[in-house]
Amino acid sequence: MIASLPMYWRAENADLWRGYWSVVQSCAQKEGLVLPDLTPPEDLPTDLYDHWLSPDLALSMTCGLPFRSKLHGKVQYIGTLDFGLGGPAANYHSQIITCTGLSGQPRTLAYNSADSQSGWAAAQDIPALRSITTYLETGAHAASLAAVAAGRADIACLDAVTWRILQAVDPNAAQVTPAGTTRPTPGLPMIAAQGTDPEPLRRALSAATSALKTANPEQMGGHMTFCVLDVQAYLAEPIPAPPI
Repeated sequence: MIASLPMYWRAENADLWRGYWSVVQSCAQKEGLVLPDLTPPEDLPTDLYDHWLSPDLALSMTCGLPFRSKLHGKVQYIGTLDFGLGGPAANYHSQIITCTGLSGQPRTLAYNSADSQSGWAAAQDIPALRSITTYLETGAHAASLAAVAAGRADIACLDAVTWRILQAVDPNAAQVTPAGTTRPTPGLPMIAAQGTDPEPLRRALSAATSALKTANPEQMGGHMTFCVLDVQAYLAEPIPAPPI
């Protein structure tokens, strides 16, 4: 069996995520489940779809756009963590950032990946997209932040939970200008292999998330609660074309 929680895991908070998972494992044992230790992001396949679609997947966290475009019907949705961003339960949004001192309309958009809900799909709704003529794929939200901070891009949309973390650990966060937020959409879905009974995992995750005690939850992205959303909330979101 394999498990991962890669989306908000960084070197600076890895111990906190391992601590959270230890509580999940303990709660899972009470449900008759034995969960493996987490696989760090650096040890995951380059193609995360190989990981997410593994028949040995005990639990992972994916993104809403891959979930609705490629994973739905091939994995079991378990639930979604709410990080206290406000708005509907277990929803999140993106922080729009621009190059400090930008004059005129933005022309270059940095985005982490074309299959990212927060970096690419969320950007489809921002008025500034109409003036964009160049797209810079960076591979990560932190890399998009660096591109805007350095002036290689004019604008980017960063997952608001990631933005919280980056503000605390990445000096580039002080070198850009926050410029509003995107509309809320369902947060990162937690998934398991197709055929997994979701209920014991849901009970374990709910109990563990409620029991978790950390001195500074902002280091993990915010105070967490576990929610189960209607899968249709994910599927109702549009699937944008990749940049040309």
